[in-house]
Amino acid sequence: MIKENEGRSIRDYGNRKKKDKRIRNIVISVLFLVFAAMGIAYLLSIYNRNYQSYEVLKTVDNTGESTVGYLSYGSAVVKYSRDGAVAIDKDGSILWNGSYEMMNPITDTCGKYVVIADKDNKSIQIFDEKGLVGGYTTQYDIKKVEIAAQGVVVALMDGEEANYIMLYGLDGTVLGDVKKYINNDGYPIDIALSNDGQKMVISFLSFAKGELISKVAFYNFGEVGQNYTSNVVGGFEFKDMILPRVTFLGNDTVCSYKENGFLIFSMIETPNMIHEENLEGKIQSILNSDKYTGVVLKAGEASPKQLLLYNLKGEKILDKVLDFDYDKIFLTGEEIIMYDNLTCLVMKMNGQIKFKYTFDGNVAAFFPINDLDRYFLINETKISEILLVE
Repeated sequence: MIKENEGRSIRDYGNRKKKDKRIRNIVISVLFLVFAAMGIAYLLSIYNRNYQSYEVLKTVDNTGESTVGYLSYGSAVVKYSRDGAVAIDKDGSILWNGSYEMMNPITDTCGKYVVIADKDNKSIQIFDEKGLVGGYTTQYDIKKVEIAAQGVVVALMDGEEANYIMLYGLDGTVLGDVKKYINNDGYPIDIALSNDGQKMVISFLSFAKGELISKVAFYNFGEVGQNYTSNVVGGFEFKDMILPRVTFLGNDTVCSYKENGFLIFSMIETPNMIHEENLEGKIQSILNSDKYTGVVLKAGEASPKQLLLYNLKGEKILDKVLDFDYDKIFLTGEEIIMYDNLTCLVMKMNGQIKFKYTFDGNVAAFFPINDLDRYFLINETKISEILLVE
């Protein structure tokens, strides 16, 4: 009898222990779900905030009468002119200051690198977070440049008898080149370089037998491209169509824009067209990022502007009437930023207005510093770090 009671007590203890463990697991799971829900609710509340004003955190003087433009550079900003460029971080400190002489500076940035080239001339300067890391002179006049994350530069140039597209290393070493004769190949009107510098796309325009033909050629300078003649891994032709702009969306997706739509190509190694979008109206502005492409469309003089955003598969994620008459518009992260001479508007990817404000002075540029509430506000006399407030 004693042994039987002892066995029952052991079984009861084991059952209570299992029950307590189940209850503890249930409580932990419930608490996890509660905290997760609270976290999601908090993040949603932050995401859906509508800011009404701002505070100035830091300000530095903005001097120099020959300023040509500004470039967003991570959590810093680059101001460039005809006689030099300077990078200023969010604390107002100068990261680097470079001098040069250019008649018409054009810029691009990727990762830690900034390239500044003299359009219609032959000078290229490259900077990283510490300053000048490369400078060289090209053989032909530059029309456009792009830079990759490791400092490789592609330049579209005009020669006397042909057009040249050349890849340069940081020291000016030619890493690859494409020579095109207008009579045979058409005129290259735009180029794009992938973030890793391994892939390139060129848009050509030609007239053959009285027909207008656009060509998009895809180049791969990596291992796969070595198996193809001149590294050309694919191409497409389109009749009666002009494709004035090509760009990489991320590293493996290419978008080519036409007057009333766009084409999306997958290019992990070789190209494949995955989507064509035809729109009613003419494209007024193009905006893109590593995750999205977008256009501002206008169907007619009496029609309002229409903002359309798409993911990398060509699926529409936003269709919104736009009544703001901006001077500049661009995508950054999960926001659309636009501004005119006095007013700035920041819109979320769902079309919700995050911030709209009319400033006392002119707006020369407006760039994000973080993904939440800090921005660079730049005018002719000051570069300020501002904090948005509700």
